[in-house]
Order: sequence, then structure tokens, then C-alpha cells
Amino acid sequence: MVFLVLTIGILNICLGFVLAVHTGYGPPGLIEAWDALGGRPEPISNKEVDQFVDQMNGLSLDAMLDDEVEDEELFGHIDVEEYEDDEDEIADLLNPNAPENWNLDEKYIETSILKLNIAMIKSGNRATEIDTRLRACRGKSDKETIQECYDRLKEDCESYLNEQAEAAAKFSDRIGEMGELAEMGADIEMGNLEQSAQVETTLSNLQHMDFDSDLEIANQRLLAEIHNLRMARHKMRDSQEEAFLAMAKYENRLNVIEKQLYNDPLTNLRNRIGLEVTLSEWWKQNRHQSRQMNAMLFDLDGFGKINEDYGSLVGDRILFNFAALLGKNISNADLTGRFAGQRFMVITLDVGPRTATKTAETIRQGFEQITFTNTSQEEIQLTVSAGLTEVKPEDTVEDLVERLQKALEEAKGDGANRSFFHDGKEMKIVEAPNLGAEPQEIQV
Repeated sequence: MVFLVLTIGILNICLGFVLAVHTGYGPPGLIEAWDALGGRPEPISNKEVDQFVDQMNGLSLDAMLDDEVEDEELFGHIDVEEYEDDEDEIADLLNPNAPENWNLDEKYIETSILKLNIAMIKSGNRATEIDTRLRACRGKSDKETIQECYDRLKEDCESYLNEQAEAAAKFSDRIGEMGELAEMGADIEMGNLEQSAQVETTLSNLQHMDFDSDLEIANQRLLAEIHNLRMARHKMRDSQEEAFLAMAKYENRLNVIEKQLYNDPLTNLRNRIGLEVTLSEWWKQNRHQSRQMNAMLFDLDGFGKINEDYGSLVGDRILFNFAALLGKNISNADLTGRFAGQRFMVITLDVGPRTATKTAETIRQGFEQITFTNTSQEEIQLTVSAGLTEVKPEDTVEDLVERLQKALEEAKGDGANRSFFHDGKEMKIVEAPNLGAEPQEIQV
């Protein structure tokens, strides 16, 4: 017993000393020596120190004294450079501009899922460029532009089919590795077939297009084909992302997913993967039990119509501006991310339901007051619906997401442009006063 107490005391002193040196409060001589050796990074922020303390508080004494506890379990949330064996890494596969990475062998089944997603990302980028070009010449379509867009769309469809077929074949060979999730793998295969069928339908339609009778009608038909491809692509993207996360959880690999896969490049927020990984870490630290947390799930009403009427470029810029609105109203300590498509999740820390609800209503009412104007000077107005709930100590992440989605569905079904709160038993509409949001115009 005496040895245990002595060991704990020495460990606490050492940890305190290391943290003091690391943050710049250790003895000057040792700090200078640390600097000279290149061992002292930039000073840690107060937020990071708080996170460190939270992580330490979440460990038992046995875990702290266990030699087998890895450094990452103690310090994984602090921004220090990590060095892992190459064999334990998922390759940089989500960069659509680096096809040379595609030829790497996939060690993990979820990497094969990512390769399927890459083909869609590349195709989506090409389709957006064509869509933008077509919309820019509407009302004054010329044969040269229409022909060029036709050729590029046809080439994109053919390239996608080739890239997708190769990735799908590799994935199909590995469905057996999915164990209990093999049914999900079969669903992904079916989704791939449906996606390919849509692309082949588009190719067939392109072959029967007439450029001689009416160029404006040709323009509209090309835009309609791009829209159909986009809808199929979004559906497939969501199912693949869900499968990726399910497999990472199944293989207990959430904590080693490459950090470059955490972020949504459009909004600069966390994506679904980044949200799930962060929530998983918070639950391991028992933050949902030790700190007050509330959650929000936003969905832009009628967003699919925006993409159809004004193009995905305008849609993307609206999503970017909604993310910016979140940033103005959400603390940096809170968790914010793009949950899927036009849905955004926010988890607030250390505030009660009333404050969280007011924040959600500030965002909802503020977005309603924005008028977006595109390059054709068309005015676009949108609303957003929200589902809210308080995080309970006994919640799992799945419980939380399920309640949020139910509350959001209730808000959408009740007419949209409103917020519903789920208290764990029932849902109630949020009756909020006018919070005084000012009208504003944004060029997209």
C-alpha cells in the first residue's frame, strides 16, 4: 500500500513537472535546455490544458499505473505530432487530385469503401464545372459551348464508369471481411449498381440529343442529366460514409483514422467522420457524464430545389455561408460539423437547454433573414429547421443521434422553418420570441 501511494505521488509530480515545462512554467534552465533540444512546441492554450485535465480525470488509478496504457490514451487530444508505422495507416485517399495514391494496397475494408467515394468526388467536381458553364450561357446558348459541355459530360460519365468499376470489383472481393456487417456491404454493392445504371442511362440519353433544333432545350436537357447524376451521387455518398464509419467502429479503429479525413473541405467544419470520431473520444472521456451538453441538428429546407434551379455551385456557396453563420454563434469550445449533405450538427458544452435553445433559434431566425443573390441577380431565400435535445449521462452516441433526427423530422413534418426539442420522452415545438435578426444580403 505504501509503495502504491509513493508511486502515485511520484507520478503526479512528474506529470506536473512535464506539463509545467511543456507550457512554459518550468525552471528557466530546464526550459532553455528543452528548447535547445527542440523538445518544446508552441505553448499549449488554456483550452488544451483543460482538455488534458479532463482526460486525466477520466482515467482510473489502475489505468494511470498500468505500463500498458499508451501515451495516446493520455495525450491523444493534444496537438502533438504522431508517428505511426506505415502498415497502421490508411493512405491519403480522399484527395481526388492525387490518383497515384489509388494504386496502394488496401489493408482495411473501409479503405476500399473510400476508393469508391473518390470516384464520385472526382465526377462531382467535373459535373459542377459543366453545370456552371451551362448556366452561364442560358438564354444565349451557342452550339460550340453546348457541344463542349456535351463532350465533357460524356467523357466524365465514361471515366466514372471505369474508375467505379475497378474500385467496386475490389470492394466486392472483400465483402466477406465485413463479418456481421456483410449485409451492409451487399447494400453498397446494390447502390453501386444503381449508380452505374444511372450513369449508363445518362450516356444513352446523350446519344439521342439534338443540337440542331433548339440549343436552349439542349442546355436544359444537359442540366437535367447532371441533376439526376447529382441526386444518385448524393444518395450513394451518404450510404458509403455510413458504411465507412460502421466498419471503423466494427474493427475498433475510430481512433486511428487519418486526421485528414475529419474535415469537410467546403465548409471547413468537421465532416460526419470527424464528428463521430470526436464524439467517440468524448464518450471515452465521460464528458457526457461530467459536463452539461446539448445537441442541435439543422437541415436547410428545400435545399435540393436550390441545386436544381441554380446549380450546385450556388448551393455550395449557401452551405458555406450557413457554416459561417454557425461559426458566429457557436463557441470554439463546442463541436460543430457537417453531418450529411445540407445537415449540420452542433454539440454545446457547459450551457443549459435554455441557452442552447436560444442559440439554435438565433441561428434559425438569422438564416431566415438572409437574401442570397446569384450572378444573374436572382434573389434566393431559404429557411432551416432544427432538432434539439439535451445529452443525458446514460446516452450512447447512437441514442443522441436518434433523438436529434426524430426531433428534426418532427420540425420538417410540421411545416419546416421551426425548432423542436426532444426531452427523451416527447417532442415539443420551441416557442421563441423574435430575437431581432437583421436582414442581410449575400452575393453567391
